[in-house]
Amino acid sequence: MVSRMNDCLLLFDVGGTFLKAVIADSDRRLIEDAEFSVPMPSSGSREEITGALVTAVTRGAALAAGRGMRIAGVAVCFPGPFDYNRGVSMMEHKFQAIRSVSLTGILRSHPALGADVPVRFLHDVNAALVGEMARGRARGFRNAALVSLGTGLGYACCLDSVLQVNPYGSPLITIFRMPYGDGILEDYVSKRGITRLYRELSGCTDGEITVAEIASRAFGGEEAARGAFDRAGRILGGTLAPILTQYGIECLLCGGQISKSFELFAPALRECLRDVPDLKVIAQAENITNAPFYGLLESLI
Repeated sequence: MVSRMNDCLLLFDVGGTFLKAVIADSDRRLIEDAEFSVPMPSSGSREEITGALVTAVTRGAALAAGRGMRIAGVAVCFPGPFDYNRGVSMMEHKFQAIRSVSLTGILRSHPALGADVPVRFLHDVNAALVGEMARGRARGFRNAALVSLGTGLGYACCLDSVLQVNPYGSPLITIFRMPYGDGILEDYVSKRGITRLYRELSGCTDGEITVAEIASRAFGGEEAARGAFDRAGRILGGTLAPILTQYGIECLLCGGQISKSFELFAPALRECLRDVPDLKVIAQAENITNAPFYGLLESLI
């Protein structure tokens, strides 16, 4: 893949609003001053979404050329449902305008790349786990799992060091749709889940309150805020315990933006998982921001 000293790899992490990008050098190190973002609204038109991809490649190629480098591969994290083998979105709830569009074809048609440049797509949670297996706290474990807590709730696992995926390349085991309470697990353990729990405990009527604000109140000692994180940790732990036991998971990591407040829900999570027989580590992901990029690098080996 990277065969010459001036080869580099272009990595994209697609969210709901922006595409984050970075270049990795021939030693597979992320180049810190070669990071950038491009607006990419998931509710946008086909032209806006595919145009953001094209813009990102153009900008990445210019950054590479300015360093005397050429792009030898492209890897993209994308949320699902998605056919990661073909580079085709299957989403209906967001990115609707590019459903069934070949993003691989769009990328390879860019003059800075060409038809022979390898292009890989990974589910964002899969990429984060692979990144942690390669360069983070899951190193040395054969059976590891990562829960991603953010706008949604994601789960990925490796068994015998093999990433578990379905035929489309998405995580083989999903937890966000599991029934819980009056809805599904994601209604309780996610951005909307924690804000919901906080409103129930505090009586707060602020419809715009964020998880970051609740976390700040929790760190400041507010009982209702601490209770919301505690309850989310218990709900997550109670749901995960039989799954982790069944698959012999040894290392469980928490990623995603909410996991930056890991210490607020970790005690409850650990208490609920204390009887999982093979589990040795329950921790915050070492590289919450860069783990997906490290996972993308592994896909281009």
